[in-house]
Amino acid sequence: MTKATKRQSNPYVKLSKVLNIIPNGFPEVEDGSHLRLLEWIYEPEEAELAGKLRINAETVEKMARRLKIPENELAKKLEIMESKGQLRISKSKDEKKYGLLPFVVGIYEEQIHRMDPKFAEVFEDYIQKCQGRIIFSKKPAIQRIVPVNSVIKTELEIHSYNQAEQMIRNAKSWGVRDCICKIQQEMIGDPCEYPDKVCLTFSGKENRYEGSYQTTTITMEESLRILRETEEAGLIHSSMNVENGHTYICNCCTCCCGVLRGLVEWGQPHAFVKSDYIMHVEEELCIGCGKCIDRCQFNALELVNKKISISDKCIGCGVCALVCPKEALNLVDRKPRKVKKPPKNIIMWMLKRAFNRGVNIFKIF
Repeated sequence: MTKATKRQSNPYVKLSKVLNIIPNGFPEVEDGSHLRLLEWIYEPEEAELAGKLRINAETVEKMARRLKIPENELAKKLEIMESKGQLRISKSKDEKKYGLLPFVVGIYEEQIHRMDPKFAEVFEDYIQKCQGRIIFSKKPAIQRIVPVNSVIKTELEIHSYNQAEQMIRNAKSWGVRDCICKIQQEMIGDPCEYPDKVCLTFSGKENRYEGSYQTTTITMEESLRILRETEEAGLIHSSMNVENGHTYICNCCTCCCGVLRGLVEWGQPHAFVKSDYIMHVEEELCIGCGKCIDRCQFNALELVNKKISISDKCIGCGVCALVCPKEALNLVDRKPRKVKKPPKNIIMWMLKRAFNRGVNIFKIF
C-alpha cells in the first residue's frame, strides 16, 4: 500500500476533510497537529463514524439504514460518542437525533470535561500554526461582540442580537460551563486572572441541560447574575454572528479567548464582528483618571491633553465605561456604512460563509 493510499484510508484524514467542508472550517497544518487533535478526541472507529455524520441530524433508525449498520450496534457507538462530546445532539419529546459538529464552535468546546495538558498543548500547537486561517479569515465571522447594554445611550435603538440580557430572558433552559479557553491556557502554564466559570448557554427547550456531561443547569436569575459579574470583572461578551437563534454567550478575554486572540495575536480581519457601537467620551465630564485605559483589552483608549481619546480599535464592548467615576463614557452608533446586520439565522450564516469559502456543504447535509 502506498503512502497516498494509506493517507486516503486514514479515518482521521477523512474526518479532517469533512470538518473543513463545514463553513466554520478546519484547516490542515503542515506539522499534522490537526490530525493529532482528532486522534486525541476520537478512537479510529469513532473517527470513521464521525466522518459519515450529516449536519442535518438523524435518528438512530434513519442513520442505521443509511450506513447499513445494525441499529443496536450503532446506538451503542453513538451513546459513547455523545459522552465524549464528539457529535451534535438534537432532542425532542419523542426522539433524539445525532449530527455532525464543526470543530469550532463545537467539538473543541465539547471537550471541556475531558481536556488534559496533552490536549491543551496540541491545541495550542495547532492554533499557533494555522493562526486562524480560514476559521477567522473568511466572512461572515463566526462570532460578534455583544455590548454592555447599560452604557448604550438610552435613545438609541438596540437590536435583539445586541441584547445579552434579553437573549437569556427569552430562553426556557439555562446552563453554565467552565471557560475552555481559560482552562486550556492554564494547562499550558499561562493561567488567567479572570473568573473561569462564565460560559453561558441557553435554550428555547425546557430541561435542555439535564444529564449534560459539560453543562451545569442553572436558573435564569443565576444566568443574569453571572452576566452582570462578568461585566464587572471586565470580560467581553460575544455570541454567534446571527440575528436570531442565539444559544450561548462567551464571556472572555484577549489573553485566552481563541476568537479574540484571532485579531489581537494574528491580525485576522474577520476573527469577529465589532458591535454596532463605539465608545464616546463626554469631554466636559472626563477628569483624565485613566481607569478606563486599564480596563480596555484592545488598547483603544489613551490620554491626550488630560482627556480620554478613543481610536478605531474600539470593538464596542462597553466594559471600560463601567469603571468611569464620572459616567463620561457611553456607547454611540458606529457610522452606518460600518454597521451591517448579521445573517438572519444559522442556516443563512452557513450558506453565506460556504459560498464565500467556495465549499459545497450539501455534500454533508
